[in-house]
Amino acid sequence: MIRPATHADLEQIERLIQPYIADFAISREGEEKFSSASILKLLNTEQVHYYVYEQNEAILGIIAYKEPAHLVHFFVDIAVQQQGIGRKLWNYVVVELQQNITTISVNSSCYAQPIYQKFGFKAVSEVIEAHGLRFVMMQKNTTAENKKAPEGAV
Repeated sequence: MIRPATHADLEQIERLIQPYIADFAISREGEEKFSSASILKLLNTEQVHYYVYEQNEAILGIIAYKEPAHLVHFFVDIAVQQQGIGRKLWNYVVVELQQNITTISVNSSCYAQPIYQKFGFKAVSEVIEAHGLRFVMMQKNTTAENKKAPEGAV
């Protein structure tokens, strides 16, 4: 089930993200961006929409975006990858994101770049090292998708 994240989810969210920190962080400054304090700040930010995929009271995936349309977190538990959880989370938020915007952005780890490409993102930068993180800026243009007729339309 996908639902909005709450403060009670903080510990599970942090534990889910931990194995991925090495993919992004190149210094202590970068590691701090994934600390419980940083996650809590996101949960408390009105412009951030944070969702969890939960099964049997265990959080198996998370996705969060900051308005208007910048993905800030998108992780699936390593133990349950390749089971469609990431796709379900993406499909859940993309409906919201496509309503009034034409571009969705993300700062992807080098590891996750092929995953975002499957969702239609394109790299718009080389590898960047800034603020203690290593990432590639990516964007997805939603204009063509917004113009598609609704499913079942004639």
